[in-house]
Amino acid sequence: MKDRTHQDVAALERAEDLFILEWERMSSSWGINRTMAQIHALLFITGRPMDVNDIILRLGISRGNASMNLRELLDWGIVRRWRRPGDRKDLYISEADPWQMFVRVVRERKRREIDPTMDAIKEVISKLPNEKTEQVAIMRTRLESLMEIFDLIDVAYKQVFSSDETLTQFRQLLKSEPI
Repeated sequence: MKDRTHQDVAALERAEDLFILEWERMSSSWGINRTMAQIHALLFITGRPMDVNDIILRLGISRGNASMNLRELLDWGIVRRWRRPGDRKDLYISEADPWQMFVRVVRERKRREIDPTMDAIKEVISKLPNEKTEQVAIMRTRLESLMEIFDLIDVAYKQVFSSDETLTQFRQLLKSEPI
């Protein structure tokens, strides 16, 4: 019986490792650093609170790297820090609901990436000369077309991700539609 339990634990750890590897691969395609993805994947897939030492040992990373990436995950709102009553050790746990986790990432990426880009494009358009040259017309047309795309993203964001209520409505809509 003891060997079976050890085999089960080893099999579970291998499955966790596969998920961590895949999450790391996928996240790097999105421009999220490798260690941040690994830590998040570990906390998410295990579903249990871990202290920084547990994370360091499990992933084989440095304390500085772990601390820096945990701060970033806290800033994104997909990991939280807490302590057990009477304990002085910080523990970290991932958001358990994949929908909430995804929404927080979308909201943060919009705030960090989409909104500043929209503002920058609007500013560039406002700086274009009033003269009617072909080059100005080409640039204005291309920038305004980009703004249409960003405006579409903004509308979609507001329809689905702007509040927990709209997300819930969207999820209900998905469940009611046959695939």
